[in-house]
Amino acid sequence: MAQSFTVQMDFGSHCIENVAVLWGLGLGGDTRRDAPSSGTDIEVPAVVELLDLIAAGAITAEQARDKLNRLTTAINEQMDREWEEMIELMEQPLPRAVRKKVRFDDRWVYAISTDDTPDSIKIGVAQDIGQRMKSLQTGSATALELRWRARGGFPLERYLHEQFDARRTHGEWFDFQGRPDPVQEINEAAHAFLQQYAEEGSTNS
Repeated sequence: MAQSFTVQMDFGSHCIENVAVLWGLGLGGDTRRDAPSSGTDIEVPAVVELLDLIAAGAITAEQARDKLNRLTTAINEQMDREWEEMIELMEQPLPRAVRKKVRFDDRWVYAISTDDTPDSIKIGVAQDIGQRMKSLQTGSATALELRWRARGGFPLERYLHEQFDARRTHGEWFDFQGRPDPVQEINEAAHAFLQQYAEEGSTNS
């Protein structure tokens, strides 16, 4: 299920517009499958334009690398989510007149923030938190810290996103500035969800 994206890459006053990025074609092979950007491909002319900016001294190689890592990590996460939603819909039974119980998902839901901005928290889901942290850290210029985690998978993550939607800044990031204990708020909301559906969840602050 390949998909294409058109993105804009900004570097201060410099901008590379209408960059074509492809996901899901598997052109990269197995050699670099462990790289966080694996699964995405970018058009060669845009790469050449990027190299020209580096050669001219307009940007550094580190800036280009970090931009590409952040871009591909965001795309991979988005496509992972869409794939998981599709699988979940396929697995659901036909609608009934009474409300059905949510199928428990034992993947980890996590909350992370950077050392620089601890009140800006990302709430995401992953089967392997260590691998996801490694992937996200590659695309972040500052150190990331795992603040909280709980079993509950996509249903729990979706519930938390809805609960804190008013604090959403972009994507899966939420601004808890001014709140005395964001981790406690997230944990209490998760606990309420898990109890509501009579599911056992293991949480770790």
